[in-house]
Amino acid sequence: MSNIDTARSAYEAFGRGDLATLQDDFAEDAVWYTSEELPLGGETRGREEIMANFAQIPNYWTSFSVEPSEFIDAGDTVIVLGTQRAGNDNGSFESPFVHVMRYDSDGKVVRGEFHADSAKAAKLL
Repeated sequence: MSNIDTARSAYEAFGRGDLATLQDDFAEDAVWYTSEELPLGGETRGREEIMANFAQIPNYWTSFSVEPSEFIDAGDTVIVLGTQRAGNDNGSFESPFVHVMRYDSDGKVVRGEFHADSAKAAKLL
C-alpha cells in the first residue's frame, strides 16, 4: 500500500471514529504537532498518547470533521489539503487545513503536523 493509500485509509478511519484502526497507521514512537493555542495542542509523543488526544475531541466539540480534498505525494511525506469543521454549544467554524504526514519505511506515520486556523477554534473553546 502506498503512503497516499495509507493516508486515505487513515482519514476514513478517523471519520468513522475508528481509532483502533487508525492507531495501526502510527509508529509506536510517532510525534504529532497541533497548535499550542488549543487544548491538547503542542507536541504529543507516542502512538498511545496521540490516540488518547484524538479520543478527547468529543469533550470539546459536539461535531468535528476533517474532510480531505487533495492528497499530495512527496515521497516519504504526504501533504493533505482539506476543510476542518467543528461545532459546540458556543457556535461552529469552518477552516481550510494543511496536514503533513511523514512515513517510515514500514508505511507508518512517524510525524504528523496539523495546521489550521486555530484562532477560530480557540474562540469557541
